[in-house]
Amino acid sequence: MIEVEIKVSLKDEDSKKILEKLKNLGFEKEETKEQIDTYFNGIDRDFQVTDEALRIRKSLNLDSNKGTIYVTYKGKKLDSISKTREEIEVEILDMDLMYNIFEKLGFKPVHPIRKIRKIYKKDDIEVSFDTVDGVGDYLEIEKVVDDDSKREQALLELLDLLKSLNISSDKLEKRSYLELWRGNCGK
Repeated sequence: MIEVEIKVSLKDEDSKKILEKLKNLGFEKEETKEQIDTYFNGIDRDFQVTDEALRIRKSLNLDSNKGTIYVTYKGKKLDSISKTREEIEVEILDMDLMYNIFEKLGFKPVHPIRKIRKIYKKDDIEVSFDTVDGVGDYLEIEKVVDDDSKREQALLELLDLLKSLNISSDKLEKRSYLELWRGNCGK
C-alpha cells in the first residue's frame, strides 16, 4: 500500500477555523488517540540517511480506552512535494517482545515520539490534528492507495483539500515528527 500524506504546521493557523471548514465539507470526528512511536535505526544502514523508518506504535483510543500495537516499515519518500511513501504495517500483540526481538537483531531504538491525534474522516481521506510532545501542533491529511498509478491523483485531492482550508501548499512540511524533534532538541 502507498500512504499519500501531506502535513503542515498549525503554528500560524487557526485550528478552530480549519475544523469548522472540515465539518462544512462533511468530515466527521472518528476518534482521539494517544500514540507513542518508538523508532529503530537499521543494522546495515542509517534510516535517517536512507529516508526509511521502522517503528513500533502503541496506539490508545482515548474515547474507548482500547489499544493496538503495530510494527510499521516506511520506505523512502516518493516525490518532492509530500510525505508519500510505501508503508507496510502489521498488528502485533506484545510491544515488549517485539522491542526485544528488534534489539536482539541489532536494531537500535531512538527517541520515542508521543502525540495526541484527533482524527476526522470523509470517505477515504483522513485528517488528523496532532499535538506532538517537543514538536508542536500539526495537521496531517492522508489517503491510502493500493498502487502507484493512483498516487498522483490522490496527492492532487489532498492538495485541493488543503487549498479549500485556505492553507498554502508553501507551508508543506516533509520532515517526520522524529526529524522535527531532532531539529528542536539539537540532536
